[in-house]
Amino acid sequence: MLDRLAQRIHDEVYRRFYDYKTTVFLCGAGSKSINSVRQQIDYELTTRWFSYQYDMFYPEDLFSELLYGPGSHDLMTLENILADSVDVIVLTIESYGAVAELGTFANIPKLRKKLVCVVDKQYKKQKSFINYGPLRLIRSTKEGQIIYGDYKNVTSIMGKIRRSISIAKKERSKIINVNNVVQAHHFVLPSIYLLQPVLRETLIELVHYASNTDIQTSTALTSGALSILNRKREIELTPDGYKLTATGMKHFETLGRRSRTISLYKTDIMDKLRIGIINWKYRGKPLKV
Repeated sequence: MLDRLAQRIHDEVYRRFYDYKTTVFLCGAGSKSINSVRQQIDYELTTRWFSYQYDMFYPEDLFSELLYGPGSHDLMTLENILADSVDVIVLTIESYGAVAELGTFANIPKLRKKLVCVVDKQYKKQKSFINYGPLRLIRSTKEGQIIYGDYKNVTSIMGKIRRSISIAKKERSKIINVNNVVQAHHFVLPSIYLLQPVLRETLIELVHYASNTDIQTSTALTSGALSILNRKREIELTPDGYKLTATGMKHFETLGRRSRTISLYKTDIMDKLRIGIINWKYRGKPLKV
């Protein structure tokens, strides 16, 4: 039964969603930095009328889980996973960590092509390792985008950032199925909606059927998805299993939207399936998937 349910969730929700969104991997200052340029770009891309175009993702969501979680990966594997999972990497040079990330991303062709580097304009002509090293490499290879702008007025450069994201996206080569570690949480979210409360083991099984991967890989994909949803405060773990929070319900309701008025799937289809699952779980009625 779970194999058919996994296929239904994939067909009715996931496959209608993943292809049109631009997946942005947003790097820069650490998450504890208040009012960083990274945070301001995140705000601009997720609160304006065009917010439905973007699916934002952060290093702490991916690397902490895959480095230290079940079936941990080495850094080289993570870099390949990143290259296969996102459309664009937006990097703001505002911390030592960001400088290190720039050096790494600029030296890997698959990542360099997807890179949009946002640099404070006051350092444009400065003699520095950043200008003579990774930024020069990006220019010489004509791969990736470099934007110089006023860090004190991020709004003024958002037009350039959005245009550069569109250009970088043309190099897209991301995996467009549940195997994509970044996208898997968009499959797990409706799965929780339908089955809540639901055990982690059941979610792993659903991901296993939807991704056609082995259990170890499915476990890693599910763990990453739950980590992302937990960081976004869209799920909660109860004694009976995972449930959506109010924030998670709002995300589910807008998951397939291209705009405020156009949706790629009808929520009533999922609502009917949810009712059928409730009748199956608690009333013993046959489940028609």
